[in-house]
Amino acid sequence: MRSRRIRCTRWPARIGLTLACHRWRTAMRLIRFLKPLKATRNKGDLRMCETDEMQWAERFFIHSEAVENAVVTLSLTELSLPANAEHLLITYAAMLGTDDKRLAAAFFCSWYAGICGAKHALLTAAHPMAHALCLSNMSVQLIRTEGFPMFSFHVHENRDDLCHKHGSVEELLDELGLFYKNDVRPIILALAEAAQVKAVMLWKQIYNQLYAYMEEDLENAAGHNSGLIIERFKSMTWELESEVFGLRSNPFRIIPKFRTDPNPPHRSISIKATCCLAYQLRADHGYCSSCPILCRLE
Repeated sequence: MRSRRIRCTRWPARIGLTLACHRWRTAMRLIRFLKPLKATRNKGDLRMCETDEMQWAERFFIHSEAVENAVVTLSLTELSLPANAEHLLITYAAMLGTDDKRLAAAFFCSWYAGICGAKHALLTAAHPMAHALCLSNMSVQLIRTEGFPMFSFHVHENRDDLCHKHGSVEELLDELGLFYKNDVRPIILALAEAAQVKAVMLWKQIYNQLYAYMEEDLENAAGHNSGLIIERFKSMTWELESEVFGLRSNPFRIIPKFRTDPNPPHRSISIKATCCLAYQLRADHGYCSSCPILCRLE
């Protein structure tokens, strides 16, 4: 089998530690409505223990029970149809106070990336619950709250009784590639068609959140584990084949760039792969400090 190892390109030695704090505040409001899905602890596997400590409701917005009064509920299979994707985006956009489906699609992908982040964590830990995160076994729910609207991803069956063992890096990448091709790609294509936006831009919204998860892992890791976390993230993004995304090139193969935050304490922060479009929601919002548009204007 052809090796996927990337030997030529080097990442910057320093990885920024910007955390998506607003998503944590959102999560804390969300868990009042929902029962989090608990992963079974895999004894003897430290990586699974670390994942276990972070409640699924808080970090990945994945739950074992559906919400009763959701504004929209769709199975992910239903969401993969452009007409249903458009219905979700129109409803979500209206709740955000806009009619821009592109903005709604970008925002939604930052939530949907929670499933991808959980899949990465569970596959790395060889946890059987990784099999539960698939198109045919999950639903998305749009929820109205006191603040911004929120999303919950409901797992129909845990499927944690399936046997799963640690495989080689190649086997892990193959399984991750199948997940993106069969479970994520149909939804990205439906959203792109519904919002009239290029699919690659939505893939980059997914990458933005995956990178934020990696930074959270770095923040919580012991110093000697930092290099392993960075290399694992690079392997699970860069080494995926372009065809799993349905594109000419891998949209996750991105060299991180950094800038100095102009606000105290002037930390080095990572620049997003693409603009999250939050500045278009409110006139007084402005660009995020990690926005690539802001960096081009400097």
